[in-house]
Amino acid sequence: MRTDILQQAQAIRAATLKAAAHVAGDNDRLGIRVLYPEWTPGAHAVGDLYNAAGQTWECCTAYDNAVYPDIVPGNGAWHTFNRPLHGTAPDTARPFVPPAGAHDMYKAGEYMTLDDRLYRCLMDTVYAPAEYAPAWEAMA
Repeated sequence: MRTDILQQAQAIRAATLKAAAHVAGDNDRLGIRVLYPEWTPGAHAVGDLYNAAGQTWECCTAYDNAVYPDIVPGNGAWHTFNRPLHGTAPDTARPFVPPAGAHDMYKAGEYMTLDDRLYRCLMDTVYAPAEYAPAWEAMA
C-alpha cells in the first residue's frame, strides 16, 4: 500500500513538472511559483526558474558558481545573470526589485509592491515610484 502511494505521488509530481515546463509568461509562472526550487549554487542555464530572496527568478545568462562564485542572491552580479519575474495582476505582484537594465525593467501593466503598497506600472521604466512617479499608479 505504501509503495502504491509513493508511486502515485511520484507520478503526480512528474506530471506537474512536465505541465509547468509549458507555462509561458511571468504572470502564469508566478501563479505556480511554489513548484520552483529554491536557488542553490551550481551551473544554471538560460530559462532556469527558481526562488531566492523572496522572488521568483529566471536565469537570463548562463553561469556556473564554480567559475563565478560571486553570482549569489543579494550580490550585484546576481542581477546581470538573473531577472525577477513581474506579475501582470495584483495577486501576482512581487516586491519591487530595482532593475539592472533593459532585461529586467518594469513594463506597462505589470504590478509590484513597495513599502506595503501595491503599484501598477503605467509605462516601461527602470525607476521606482519615488524616482519617477509618472511611471506608477498607487492602487487602493
